[in-house]
Amino acid sequence: MYYAKPIEGYLGSYEYHVKKCVEIFHGELSRNREALTNIMDSINHNMDFFERNSYLAISMHDIGKLSYMFQDQMEKIINGEKGFSFFRHELLSAVYMIVATQKYIKENSGDFPYHYYAVLSHHKKLNINLDEFDRERDRIEKWPELTEEEYHYGLNLVMELSKKELNLVDSIGSYKIKKETILKYFESRMQESFLVKLELGKSDIRMLYSICKGLLQYCDWIGSSDKEPLQQTLTQDELIEKIKYKVEAEGNHYIERIFHKECATAREDVVAIAPTGAGKTEASLLWAIKSEKAKVIFLMPTMVTSNSIFSRLIKSYFRSEYCGLTHSSSDVYFAINDEFKTKDSSKLRFELLQYKAFIPPVMVSTIDQLLTSGFNLGYWSLKEYALVGSSIIFDEIQAYDTFTLGLITETIKKIKKLQGRVMIMSATMPKFLLNHFSELLEIKSPIIATELMERRHNKWKFIDNQLEEIIDEIKSYIYKKKKVAVIVNNIERAKQIYEDMSKEFNALCLHSEFTMEDRMEKEKLLEEDNDYEIVISTQVMEVSLDISFNIMFSECAPIDSLVQRAGRCNRRGEYDDSEFIVFDYSETSEKYVYRRHTDVLKKSKEVVQKNQKYLSEYEISDMVNEVYAEFNMYDNNYDEAIKLYSRIEEEEIIFDLGYDEDKFKTRLINNTKISIIPYDFKEVVEELFENQEYAKISLYEVPVSIGRFNKYILINYCENKYNLPIYTVNYNSDIGIIYNDNTFDMI
Repeated sequence: MYYAKPIEGYLGSYEYHVKKCVEIFHGELSRNREALTNIMDSINHNMDFFERNSYLAISMHDIGKLSYMFQDQMEKIINGEKGFSFFRHELLSAVYMIVATQKYIKENSGDFPYHYYAVLSHHKKLNINLDEFDRERDRIEKWPELTEEEYHYGLNLVMELSKKELNLVDSIGSYKIKKETILKYFESRMQESFLVKLELGKSDIRMLYSICKGLLQYCDWIGSSDKEPLQQTLTQDELIEKIKYKVEAEGNHYIERIFHKECATAREDVVAIAPTGAGKTEASLLWAIKSEKAKVIFLMPTMVTSNSIFSRLIKSYFRSEYCGLTHSSSDVYFAINDEFKTKDSSKLRFELLQYKAFIPPVMVSTIDQLLTSGFNLGYWSLKEYALVGSSIIFDEIQAYDTFTLGLITETIKKIKKLQGRVMIMSATMPKFLLNHFSELLEIKSPIIATELMERRHNKWKFIDNQLEEIIDEIKSYIYKKKKVAVIVNNIERAKQIYEDMSKEFNALCLHSEFTMEDRMEKEKLLEEDNDYEIVISTQVMEVSLDISFNIMFSECAPIDSLVQRAGRCNRRGEYDDSEFIVFDYSETSEKYVYRRHTDVLKKSKEVVQKNQKYLSEYEISDMVNEVYAEFNMYDNNYDEAIKLYSRIEEEEIIFDLGYDEDKFKTRLINNTKISIIPYDFKEVVEELFENQEYAKISLYEVPVSIGRFNKYILINYCENKYNLPIYTVNYNSDIGIIYNDNTFDMI
């Protein structure tokens, strides 16, 4: 018996693995046939060719494992022995795939062999020099070869499982591996002189390769696990029943909204505008599952919003095995979540890897995780394959800068080529965004939650004073037993007002400069049992927290931020006398926090001053449009993003870029953060490191601005045997890091 995995018995056999991969392949082809056929038609590539080539890639991707060298390695691992030799099996697989398809090469010399490169790179990064195969390229002179028997065994399995005639070379004959010839072949097919002769453009070559490789990796990953491929099969009727149950379980009366009905019946792309409390998540789900068996992908602006949506989905709508979550700290979420932390650690690590590759049928992610696929980073082929025929939801679209909007625009163009459906959602969508995405998606008019647009939850007021001048007024509301929040634009200001208020009231301070553990605990307390008399926060209050205040004081900020903050004031309409009170912005806000948007900041102040009354959602929307009336979305940053994606397609084509995916720039970052661990947690994190609980170490990290890090923290590095970023700085769970002076800093 030939082995594919170091598992004794049939489950570890080559035959079992290949059969399982091919079975998954046929299932995926059946599920996505219409979308794949349309993709191939759009680039004038024959669907039968794609099916044949992809089948060969899946059925032959491991044929190199039949060599004596790999089989010896498997036997010794199973028997607990050491001393075996290594050779990249995927390189050998690509070689014998070329041998088997000699007739194809002769008949189709003008085609790009994307399926060969898919096999070659299904485990390793790919570049023109094959640097990931440097051992085989530079140090192994004689490559292992398959015997006639081994080759026949692999080829017979390929032909047995095929549903089409393949016309393969059934004998090795006198064929001998010549390393130089093989390397030259792979290099020659990526030369500009070869590419310019092809009928396909570089972007089409890249797309063919990414779909084929993504499909191969999907089949291989699922085939290597103890799981069966999952499909999203929830119907709209079933979802409506779940929504109804959720609403009634929360003590509310279920009413089917017009907004939900319109989203549920929409077949194509949608731009949706709905205020807080409209049930945008449920509306988007009703739209997404209109396309049966399609993958559903939620793309969120922050990790916190991603966690929130994921938690909501598995709690109310899907079994947890159908859902995935990925962002730069998702491993921490699962490490501390009761439902997941009891899982076998190796199994959970594999699941997290699958989430990172967008494999589950319902995915929640920060938008950055998808945008990096356009840079040929990480599991970009798997992510792009995940887009084929899928329903993709871009939530809170107003949260992005023009650079990111450029990347999103190009990504949406790719999604449409891959036959995906797109929904753009926002509670505050300026006309420039509405016009841009309506034109991009060829939408005549947005779906608006009109039944909620006349509501007037809060009275807006403007006080032309600084925060320090209105402390007594803030306190007066607390004395009246109102539930009060104060939101400011920088961390030091939040700390100062907290230290003043906490002397007299039960107060809570929330900003970004806490350990993840403390911040999550504070957010949990706010959402589950907010009995604080006053909450002082920064911009972190703007998104995702399901919390409601009676009175909110907010430092003046760009109008879209103010609208998001106001969404946490009288969120559920439970107060009759709620007020959203805006006070003047500080010099720090003008010079540092919003220094690139001072015109928007000043205009927002003017507009709020003119609209001091109970505002309807329509009036709030008009305010947003007034502020952004002259905003130019198509600036240099937008153009830079468009050109960057184009340059990757033109210059790199199918090659991977050697960057850290989580650190690649997908947004214009005004204030780079560095994570540090306060000295108070030294013993805790060292113990976690020793126990290999690396994800939990992030719970004790605090993100700080690079300027503050260089000025106050860098010199206080604490030597430790694990080289962890531990610094001797003072930390307090009530206010965060304590500095030596009152320097202001933006969030």
